[in-house]
Amino acid sequence: MAIKRGVSLYSLQDSYYNGILDLEGCVKFVAEELGATGIELLAEQMPVGSYPDPSEKDVDWWKDLMAKYGTEPSCMDSFIDWMLYKGRILTLKEQVQEMEKDLKLASRLGFKCIRVLTPVRAEVVEASASIAEYYNVKMGLEIHAPMSFDAPWMQRYLEMCARVDSPYVGLIPDFGIFQYQPNRINQQQALAAGARPEVVDAVVKTYKSGYAAMAALRPQLEKEMGGLNPAEMGFIMRNSRSAYSDPDVIRKYKDLIVHFHGKFYEIDPETLTETGINYEEPFAVMKEIGYDGFISSEFEGQGFYQTPDGNDTSYEMNELKLHHKMMAKLLGE
Repeated sequence: MAIKRGVSLYSLQDSYYNGILDLEGCVKFVAEELGATGIELLAEQMPVGSYPDPSEKDVDWWKDLMAKYGTEPSCMDSFIDWMLYKGRILTLKEQVQEMEKDLKLASRLGFKCIRVLTPVRAEVVEASASIAEYYNVKMGLEIHAPMSFDAPWMQRYLEMCARVDSPYVGLIPDFGIFQYQPNRINQQQALAAGARPEVVDAVVKTYKSGYAAMAALRPQLEKEMGGLNPAEMGFIMRNSRSAYSDPDVIRKYKDLIVHFHGKFYEIDPETLTETGINYEEPFAVMKEIGYDGFISSEFEGQGFYQTPDGNDTSYEMNELKLHHKMMAKLLGE
């Protein structure tokens, strides 16, 4: 049983978009610079051939690429664009048809699971269970902040999982649910933009307490500080949807988990810790339960690092290197 390191290629989106890395360059970086083996693909963003129906030649190229760098497909992201048409949402049947397109593509490319975005309704996943079994591809609903396992939406999904009782219907926790404070670079940029230290400190101290406490903080600060400036308002609004989850939740739902998303924004190079997200405790629980699968690094800090000209995207690769050093340390590699 082993926790394996991987990367969501979403982490390299700026490098890909700016032509610094192509798809093969992304895979090569993951394998040779990070020593990771799992490749999570956003098939619409970085298509293999023509999405959603690549040629057999394109599929063979992808499989040869995996073999060339000693990597393997870990998870494919699925979006189900239920607002595809103007003036109406897709019917249940249409959404299941969209799901089947992704399940079929994932199967062709060698993926054993797909990440289903949180807004996808439980009945869509339920109606797709037999299709997923046919293609031998598991569907994992992403538990993504501000969502939590306790949310009504999630409870309906969990009830469906119990009712369907299929190994092809599961969960993918995103480490954003373990964020306990605004990351350091977010705090620094707020201060540099004119936010007062007292306001930033109040947000940091309140963040982990959850929605209600954060909702009450803004009017309280407006009264105490005689109003809030734009930098302070922006900082509060960005961090007002916190929903910290106890890492023990992993233990509770271990039988449903098919993959993990290692969300991160900033790694301290000295301590090798994420500056706002709890990694130590969730990793300890993952090891205790014997989780055998991938965790994909998902760097989502591009907005904090981007330069006006967009030419320097080295922050993606630098932060990924630090993230994998941190994970290797936690795994005892």
